[in-house]
Amino acid sequence: MPKSAISFRIPTRLWDAFKGQTDSLFLSRAPFLDYMVRRELANLREELKGLKQSTRAKRHVAGVLKRQDLTSVNIEVQPETADALREATAAHNMGRDAFMSRLVIFLRSTDSLLRYLEVPLTVQRRGIGSSLEDMPTSPLGAMEAVRDDPLFYVRAHVEDVHGCGIYRAPLPSSADWAACYLPDDQVPNTPANRRRLKEEAEFLAIFSDEPQVDAKRTARRSSK
Repeated sequence: MPKSAISFRIPTRLWDAFKGQTDSLFLSRAPFLDYMVRRELANLREELKGLKQSTRAKRHVAGVLKRQDLTSVNIEVQPETADALREATAAHNMGRDAFMSRLVIFLRSTDSLLRYLEVPLTVQRRGIGSSLEDMPTSPLGAMEAVRDDPLFYVRAHVEDVHGCGIYRAPLPSSADWAACYLPDDQVPNTPANRRRLKEEAEFLAIFSDEPQVDAKRTARRSSK
């Protein structure tokens, strides 16, 4: 069956690091990404069920991406993979570049990322109970187990710590270029963002005002 081509832009440093890892693991990137995109789109659709990113948020994500040093990538995938990706981006008003970048970020799951998300650097059951499966001792068996759901352990820990999946897991605002869904209150200069910042400022003012009030009361009492 003829394959379909998909293209995306991704930060050069991220792609170069991903290429280095996949080369060292003897992975053929196009078939690997074809498999991962097809598998992960089902998880993304479930995680973003009922959510559609605003046009303003999508533009913000694309704008942050444009400020990166980018590499254009073209790969051949199964037609159903290309169709599923097209449907998902339309359903959630999500940028293809953002999804592919985030997928690569979590496939790499560097120590820095895992520490930021408070995810253990090694597979652990702690905090998740019996939901994590044991890893086979057999080398090929372990490879097969990881192949079936490569992001299983990362996703399980992220859900346990943050109460959401990897496609809504909180990353620094500097990584907005990899946001699959960004609520308007996280988009700079939107009414929702200004309202959130105002509410946060008012909340913080409670703590800064209390000592001042106490000081004034103390001064009045001492003058009587």
